[in-house]
Amino acid sequence: MIVYPAIDISKGEIVRLTKGDFSRKKIYHTNLVQQANIFQSNGAEWIHVVDLDGALSGENKNENSIKKVLENTDCKVQLGGGIRTLQDIEKWILLGVNRVIIGTSAITDAYLVKEAVKIFPKKVSVGLDLLDDFVAIRGWTEVVKEKKAEYFFKKFSDLGVENIIYTDINNDGVLKGPNFSNILKFKNMIEVPLIASGGVSSFQDIKKLYSFNIEGVIVGKAIYDQKVKLNDIFNLKKNAKN
Repeated sequence: MIVYPAIDISKGEIVRLTKGDFSRKKIYHTNLVQQANIFQSNGAEWIHVVDLDGALSGENKNENSIKKVLENTDCKVQLGGGIRTLQDIEKWILLGVNRVIIGTSAITDAYLVKEAVKIFPKKVSVGLDLLDDFVAIRGWTEVVKEKKAEYFFKKFSDLGVENIIYTDINNDGVLKGPNFSNILKFKNMIEVPLIASGGVSSFQDIKKLYSFNIEGVIVGKAIYDQKVKLNDIFNLKKNAKN
């Protein structure tokens, strides 16, 4: 299992939100490259980067900041937030992003993911952010209630995306533990790998997820609030046995 440290960007700064609420934003770092290098030096393979302003507006708002991270780290990068078109996907892949995450447009544009997985094989993930049983889009400001979340998990699994990133909004940023039951449910429902996000509060949480045999877990606030040690989480294969 891969641990993806999160760099969530708003106005060029690393921040964490509580349950996706921009009014409850906390700034943790102003130097993105320095933070990426800290992750790299402690053994991170990947970094999970999100343009929060882009997710909200539908347009990339932190391009220069993201470019600096891409230019100054050897870690692989998966990027989400404001990626709405095939042109957006192509731009970021050419700039060095290893995998793009389609969120809002996966729900609103029936053909985007289908075309993207053909044109950019192994480069496209879908992010499904859940508020209770429904998917939330546009920076979590709009809930899609026409269909329950299970429909979308199965749909994008059938399309053959590289993986599905499941975020539990109610657990995100509150350090109360992941939604373990839903993680197992969705993992067993789909044919593609699952990455879990939201709620990790301790190394014990990560060890439990490791036992689920999912592809990965995204960790944000637990890192920045020093609830987990970087050396532990990036050497998981060795440390999970202890």
